[in-house]
Amino acid sequence: MGGLAAEWEWDALSAAALEAYRAARREEAVHLWRRAGALARDFPAGDPRRAASENNGALALLIDRDHDGAAGALSSALASWDAALEWTQGMAVAPVARSSLFHQRLEQRHVEIYADVRRARHREFLDGAAALTRFNLAIARLFLDEDEAADGLLATALARRERAFGPNDGQVADIARVLSGRADAAADDQRMALYDARIRTVGENPAPDALDAWRREQPLEMNDTRRFLAAAYLTAIVHERDFL
Repeated sequence: MGGLAAEWEWDALSAAALEAYRAARREEAVHLWRRAGALARDFPAGDPRRAASENNGALALLIDRDHDGAAGALSSALASWDAALEWTQGMAVAPVARSSLFHQRLEQRHVEIYADVRRARHREFLDGAAALTRFNLAIARLFLDEDEAADGLLATALARRERAFGPNDGQVADIARVLSGRADAAADDQRMALYDARIRTVGENPAPDALDAWRREQPLEMNDTRRFLAAAYLTAIVHERDFL
């Protein structure tokens, strides 16, 4: 399978895998992620779905407690996210529908400026997806007793995920829970309180789930916007049941 058919198939497999993983159907999720990963290897260099697939494939190693293998795979995935951020520089940006005729005309007159602004937002969004890879890598590092490296990854993951997806994002709470536990273990009550506040913020007013957001926001045609959204929303975070 190749071309557009492979791209549509990647979307379907990756969404189904994420749904299966959340439902604790690990074997099904890993099988689907591996099928998606095989397709992604034929995508162009820098395509953000390659980074998403590398991240998702590495979860199989985390699930199997192969922390050395997972650390290597996730480090490679971070390099692929860096390439994806470069990919956004040349991605095709479709005009955004607006209710205001004034804004439509303004964008038509300054199309490159508006496109650059949206590309910058796209880069930030992908950086928020890469934050989940940083979190996953941090979990592997903790099992390898590389605590200092893990703590740096966790702090960076929280800051970048929150900046890109907002303080009410569910994965912000997932990352903050681990950081809160780390602060508790260090008897740092002040730092723990800061992370617990973030967790409460999400609990009181959670943002829409990433999988639901993908289903709602995905463009109906295969274009660069769909490609970047698929990567951003279908990147998986390791569930606490697989590392606690």
